[in-house]
Parts: sequence; structure tokens; C-alpha cells
Amino acid sequence: MIEAAVSAQKRRILPVFIITEMKWNWEHAIQMGLDINIQRDADGEITDYDGNFIYVDRETINSIEDVAGFILDLLDEQKKGNLPYDLLFLWDSIGSVPCEMSIKSNKNNNEWNAGAMSTQFGNSVNQRITLSRKESSPFTNTLVCINKVWTAKAESPMGKPKLMNKGGFAMWFDSTFVVTFGNISNAGTSKIKAIKDGKQVEFAKRVNVQVDKNHINGVTTRGRIVMTPHGFINDDDKELKKYKSDNVADWAKVLGGEDFDIVEENYVENISHFEQEPE
Repeated sequence: MIEAAVSAQKRRILPVFIITEMKWNWEHAIQMGLDINIQRDADGEITDYDGNFIYVDRETINSIEDVAGFILDLLDEQKKGNLPYDLLFLWDSIGSVPCEMSIKSNKNNNEWNAGAMSTQFGNSVNQRITLSRKESSPFTNTLVCINKVWTAKAESPMGKPKLMNKGGFAMWFDSTFVVTFGNISNAGTSKIKAIKDGKQVEFAKRVNVQVDKNHINGVTTRGRIVMTPHGFINDDDKELKKYKSDNVADWAKVLGGEDFDIVEENYVENISHFEQEPE
């Protein structure tokens, strides 16, 4: 998500963060290259963060309806000319907030949540995003959602595991691209660490990536990428060696020296994914 936001800023696209998972870290975003201004008081204490982005979280967004309403409000402001930017909406994550009916009843009902997602996004927000891609539209908008998928047991001994999608399938069906990091049926990642005298620094993960062009069968790209605290690098020995060289001094502070071993745990041996069309 942050990688997409950094790329958007470089293209003069305005990132809009909708953080309902509450795992946001400003320092990590800065480390990955997000352009952020840190506001401090007279004592040097951080008071706020601002810059070429919009940020909201659970302080104001508490339901699926809140997320949809916030997006639609910004699209309306864009249409009025008050927000003259292409917008990149980044929601982390689907399933992290319930619908208003679940909140009012004090019951987190998955069917109600899926229904609200379908109504608010499938019938409204997603259509507005798609319409912005017409040539007549002055702005092009994009919605990126983080979601967790997993598999449930097959209904019969000979059947395939069933693909499950948190928050229903409205977003899945409407999406243009589906990007899967790791595998669905297993982790599909391996940890790359620097180790010395029992101390270790995990500085990267090698991960399988699958990109599907939704609604067109067979248009899929698979590969691997290396994720680091500073962003993505290609799964290439030369790039990995350069990354090690650029950061060896920082790791040495933790490990007590630069003569450490590089270890990769659970090496990703293949890039196959569990594939099954959602029902």
C-alpha cells in the first residue's frame, strides 16, 4: 500500500489513506519514501504529519458506510473543482470495520457486513471509480484495497478447497486487478536475515507475487519480489547485494559487527498459487 502511495506522489497523484486496521506507522512510511512533513512544537515534540496526501483512521471512520461516504465526499469535491487531483484511495483493510447495522446491534454479523459492502461499494463507489476512467473525465481515480484471503476445507474428499474472502466478494468481483502476495494455500514467503552470535536482523522477505487481470481468464503474471523496510527491490542477486551494502552499517549496530552470516529461512522454491474462481 505504501509502495503504491510513494509511486503516486511521484506522479502528482494524491494518495488518500483510509486506515481502519490501525497498524499504521509514520516512521515506516517515511522510511519507504513517502513525502511527509513532520510538525513539531517549541520543545521539538512531534505534533502532526502533513504533506501531499490525505489521512483518516478509526478516529472518524468506524463502519463500511463511513468508508464509502468518505470516498464519495472526496469524489464530489473533486467534481466541484475543490480537489483538482487524480486520487488514489488506499483502504487497509476490508473486514477491519463492520457495517452500521452490526454496530447498532452489537453483533458483528458477516452477512450484514457483506451486504453493506455490496450495497455501498458494488452499487455505488466502485461505479464512480470506473466512470472516472472514461476519456471525458478530467480525472482518473483508483481504489486499492488490502484484503485477506484464506481457504476453507473442501465440501467433499475429492473437491478443491474453497476460497474465502473477508468482507464478501463485492470488491473482488468489481476489481480490475487482483494482486496476491504469497500463496493462498501456504505462506509463499521466505525470511532473509543477518545473524551474528545469536542476534539477528530480518531485513527482507522474498515473496511470491501473482497479478490477475480480473474478468479475463488466463491473463496472469507470476513472479517473485523482495520486500524490505525501505520498499520493494527486484528478486535479483545484484540488487540484493547493493541493498546489503547500503544498510550494513545499521545492521552492524545491532549485531555488534559486520562479519555476520546471511540466512534465508523457508526458501520459496516455486511460484505456483492455489487457483480457483470465487463462487
